[in-house]
Amino acid sequence: MGSAERELLPRGMRYALGLRLVLVGTSSLWSLLFGSAPNQAITTAVVLGLNVWNLWYAYILARAARRYWWVAADVAILSGVVLTQFWTVTSDPRAGGTWVLIAMAITLITYPWLVSGLVLAVITVLLVGLHYAGTWLADPGGWLVSEAVVVWTVVEVVLSWALYRFVRRSARAADRVVEREESLRREAAVSAARRADEREYLAALHDTASATLLMVGAGVVQGRESWLAEQAARDLREVSGSQVEPTAETGLLELLRDVAAHTTLQISWSGTDVRLPAVDAVLLSRGVREALTNVVRHADTDRAEIRVLKDDNTVTVEISDHGKGFSPDQVPDHRYGVTRSLVERTKRAGGNAEIISSPGSGTTVRMTCPLRREEPSGDDARLIGTSFQRGLRWGVIVMSTAILLGLDLPRLLSSQDAYHAMWPQYVTWLGLLAVTVVVAVATWRDRPLGGSRWVLLAFVFALSILGTVSVKPEFLLGPAHWSEGDAGWQVVLLMMDSRVVVFASVLVAQYLMTFGVAVVAGQAALSVVGVVNATWAVLTYQLAIAMIAAVLRGLAVRSAKVARDEEQLRTAEAVARQLHEDRKQRYAGLAETTVPLLQGLASGELDPAEESVRRSCAVEAARMRRLFAEGSTVSDPLLHELRACIETAERLGVPVSFAERGTRPTLPAQIRRRLTEPTIAALATARGKARVTVTGTDETVTVSVLAACEPFTSTSDTDGVSISAMQSGDRWWIQATWQLT
Repeated sequence: MGSAERELLPRGMRYALGLRLVLVGTSSLWSLLFGSAPNQAITTAVVLGLNVWNLWYAYILARAARRYWWVAADVAILSGVVLTQFWTVTSDPRAGGTWVLIAMAITLITYPWLVSGLVLAVITVLLVGLHYAGTWLADPGGWLVSEAVVVWTVVEVVLSWALYRFVRRSARAADRVVEREESLRREAAVSAARRADEREYLAALHDTASATLLMVGAGVVQGRESWLAEQAARDLREVSGSQVEPTAETGLLELLRDVAAHTTLQISWSGTDVRLPAVDAVLLSRGVREALTNVVRHADTDRAEIRVLKDDNTVTVEISDHGKGFSPDQVPDHRYGVTRSLVERTKRAGGNAEIISSPGSGTTVRMTCPLRREEPSGDDARLIGTSFQRGLRWGVIVMSTAILLGLDLPRLLSSQDAYHAMWPQYVTWLGLLAVTVVVAVATWRDRPLGGSRWVLLAFVFALSILGTVSVKPEFLLGPAHWSEGDAGWQVVLLMMDSRVVVFASVLVAQYLMTFGVAVVAGQAALSVVGVVNATWAVLTYQLAIAMIAAVLRGLAVRSAKVARDEEQLRTAEAVARQLHEDRKQRYAGLAETTVPLLQGLASGELDPAEESVRRSCAVEAARMRRLFAEGSTVSDPLLHELRACIETAERLGVPVSFAERGTRPTLPAQIRRRLTEPTIAALATARGKARVTVTGTDETVTVSVLAACEPFTSTSDTDGVSISAMQSGDRWWIQATWQLT
């Protein structure tokens, strides 16, 4: 059961109980005050007792887990009320119905929210049968004993049950639509989270393990040093995938101070702490770490300043130095540190970053992140609300059609003596049926009525006047005057999605207009009490539709919120599961290469001064740079990844010339790795100048490197890539070729 249906059932039940409490109370008390009864004392006791029971029943049933015993007690009490009408009602042909009939009918039409359809049918047969017996005891052979009352009561129950089913079915339909939308959103959220996590993981590797290995490979570290061991240990924790929970919160300043504590810079601070989602806080702290690392490497200063600024909507972190500065527009696009480690990571937090610098004027890195991320509004409330209203409208359409065909038409045809002329009655009946059909077609096509509703409403008022003025005065407001209350169902159809005040005003205006004609005529088929009873029985049912529509509109918002909360929980769980699997796979990919190197550096088992250790670190740093380049969206990924490898070699002091010619197909990442692996290994051990060349056609791609490097062994074809190596003096010519098969 979805959120819309779960929210509908208890809300609908409480509404039904409240409706019954109000309607039965007003009808019975009105008759007690202004009507007459065979035994006024007993009638008073029954009326007051029934209303006290209804109040207690509504209170207790809204809290009871098992309702059937209370419903059985309610049926028993109502059975006693309908059987004792010889004490509580007076036989009056002009009374237009009794308060007992109204109490029974209102109770029955609220039962669909409490019991199943089969139980409802049994209760209906029982109460209607007992009511018929009670009227026969009160008025044997008189006007109270009417088969029409039996038929109309059963029809009301059936229509009420149909209305309930339409609304509940619409809730289920809304839940299915919302579930489909949620599934799509969840898939998109998981995909986006995976991409963001992958990018952040690469950025973290760039800032940690890659930088450490490149530093060792370049020979910056001369031996086993304590700071290197500490740094390698921190990098190892980063590689192992230690991540924060997506839903956690943390203080930003604490993370920034921890980052600054691991640098040799003297840091001055300004600003106050800000609590952020841990994901955003860690992301910003890593950006600060990269900015401070750049200060150490390039700024030629030992001081920096960190400022944390906060306003109503954003938090800003600024890292400034007074070093030598640089020209940001001169930094190549493929350089990872500036463009992706700083700028892109803040974009993932919904913020932005900028680097302000010029030669000789220092550098300021400014990163801004929103304090509150806007949740996608979605259309859940609109979808649920539309579905509710559609279901309710179809229920009223069925009800209106059944009344026109099953009740009004027989009355019209059997009461011809009650009219001045028949054609106005036929026109009124056909017109009201036509309005119902128009609304049904619009609902079927899911098209709003718009401004045409007011034209149709004016048409309904005109039909109501026409049907009323053609009724003879002595039959006004009686059974022959079928259009008096039933024209209100078309008003309900047209005004259903209006505010309750507007809805009620228009509906009451329709009734007052009809009563006005009867007042002018000075004669009617019913007494004042009869008019109130007859009108109240129908009008309250119609006003109930307005209240149901208003409740459903509010319920749609509530259901959408519940659905969104549940969706966020399920999405968070799905994201957590998927990210856990992704991180396990990433760690497995580094477990045989990067992890042993970091473990050896952290424990001191590996000496950075040894040539073999430097070479291994240089190779692994180059592989990581290629991995970073794989995440870029470029027109030629192979060239982009090779340039990243060449940049690493140049940082190690190896001049590299590069050439490419021909056209190449876009190759999968696995094949590109096979093609670039020999180049990485050769450049990592190269002495002196090296040359890299890429050639290709639609069916072949070749990457070759010429360098004075460590010996290389040819390998057989794997994944369509063959590797050959030739030696000429101290130089090796190594070629990796992919051939389309």
